[in-house]
Amino acid sequence: MKETDKTEVLDALVGRCDLFKVISVIESGAFVYCGLAKDLFIPIGEQLRIMKEGESHIIYVYRDEKTGRVAGSSRLNKYLYDDAPDGMMDGDAVDLIIYTVTDLGFKAVINSDCWGVLYKNEIFQELHIGQKIEGYIKKIRPDGRIDLSLQKAGFRGVPDLSGKIMSHLQASGGSCPLTDKTPPEEIHRLFGVSKKKFKMAVGILYKQRMLVIEPGGIKLTQTLKSGKK
Repeated sequence: MKETDKTEVLDALVGRCDLFKVISVIESGAFVYCGLAKDLFIPIGEQLRIMKEGESHIIYVYRDEKTGRVAGSSRLNKYLYDDAPDGMMDGDAVDLIIYTVTDLGFKAVINSDCWGVLYKNEIFQELHIGQKIEGYIKKIRPDGRIDLSLQKAGFRGVPDLSGKIMSHLQASGGSCPLTDKTPPEEIHRLFGVSKKKFKMAVGILYKQRMLVIEPGGIKLTQTLKSGKK
């Protein structure tokens, strides 16, 4: 295959950020497997730290302005923005790659384009470096930097959660021992959401008279428990 043809094979990757595995190392750089006919080359000068065979690294794929060749870089700060791009809004669903652990929580790549932060006190599941996961723009701060969430903000998503709560109650004989004292981790284990989101959904169901809230937990109303309409 001609060099120009090999470059064209990699064209689809340009502008993309992903986790790639190093398959070979030479003096001038490293090659990573990208699932295409040609492996992606990471020049030594584009390596945040010297790569070794068998390692996996989060790589940004770019086109060299001088040669026109497609290559990769683990120096992500050269290519990703710290602030939100035009058109991005609070509440938007985004694709995330978990990049590193910080004092605040996790730093993540958003849509292969910019950086965001997931705060550790708002995370109720295990995350690992290189993990791809869907997230949401929680807030774009005045300085343009982005706060992220793994759950939809506000009342978005509550109708689906309400259905999960009702199904859980019905499968549990009409009640479950979830209260204000229930650990957030237990609620996330059962429903995959934060305690705050769970309480919002319970509040809606309570106002709709679908369930009752008692000191020992929540229960279906007698009408629903008996199967009557």
